[in-house]
Amino acid sequence: MGIFDIFRRQTVNPVTAASTDTGGTSLIGRLAAIPRWMLLILGAFFAAILYWGVLGSLLSDTRADLTVRPDTTVLPPGGSVAVATAAMLLDRALDKGWTPNDSLLRPTGLLEDMPAFQRGQHSAISAFVASFDQGVGGDPELSEAADALKTPPERGWLHGDFPFIGGSAEGRYRDAVNALARYNRAVAESDAPGEGDARQLRLALLSLHAALGEEAGAVDRMIDDSRVGSADAQFSEVRGAAYAAAMLMRGLREDFGTTIGQRQLAATWAETTEALDAVSGKRPTFGVGRQDLVEQGYFLMRARESLRTLAAGLAR
Repeated sequence: MGIFDIFRRQTVNPVTAASTDTGGTSLIGRLAAIPRWMLLILGAFFAAILYWGVLGSLLSDTRADLTVRPDTTVLPPGGSVAVATAAMLLDRALDKGWTPNDSLLRPTGLLEDMPAFQRGQHSAISAFVASFDQGVGGDPELSEAADALKTPPERGWLHGDFPFIGGSAEGRYRDAVNALARYNRAVAESDAPGEGDARQLRLALLSLHAALGEEAGAVDRMIDDSRVGSADAQFSEVRGAAYAAAMLMRGLREDFGTTIGQRQLAATWAETTEALDAVSGKRPTFGVGRQDLVEQGYFLMRARESLRTLAAGLAR
């Protein structure tokens, strides 16, 4: 090997070397040039997106499963299917995590749809339990459940009422589930559980009509003026109330089948359930628009009109 060969091997093209060196160190150099405080801010920003955005969205659950049925823990043979359904819906919501009172420390703290959906469920269930208690003439277990459900959904373990700590919505609603289960066990163990009267059923229907009426009024206000609140949250809250009402109507249909048949209300009952199913089943893919609210309001109006018709038929 000659001296010229050795020289050629050790010589590097200065232009190529310069461009390679610049390209290899430019990214590292630029990152090194960014202030550390700015990197910390960017890291915190992306961590927040992952925590409250991605993880929160994954935990969000507003499914309206109309096929579920209470198990024997809340529905022993001879118990009220409607009461068991109320207990089941509450229990399922609590198991998913009660989000209306979530703090920002939880990944679901910034959600709108799931807290609203659960608030709607609570609205219908609490109205039903209170009316059912009134219909049976005041039962200790039903009264305890109704009292527990008066707790606002937004109440956390730390609040402004004395003694300031404890008595959160989750804890009180768990008490309601247990009280409803005890009521059904007592009914099942009684000598003659039987079927309630038309007055009891009418009170239950009127309670659902009133609960849905509050939601319908909020929808109408939002249709007239979109600035009154979040359309997504309002839409989800109505879905939650309609879902609970649809499930309770199924339970009442089993509990009061004879009365419904004698009063020839089966067809109207089916129309009511169909309208409630339509409200609870619709979930827009790309956000809630005015047309979605109009459609929801229409089916809600149909459901409430049918409930009025049913209540009138039971009053005769």
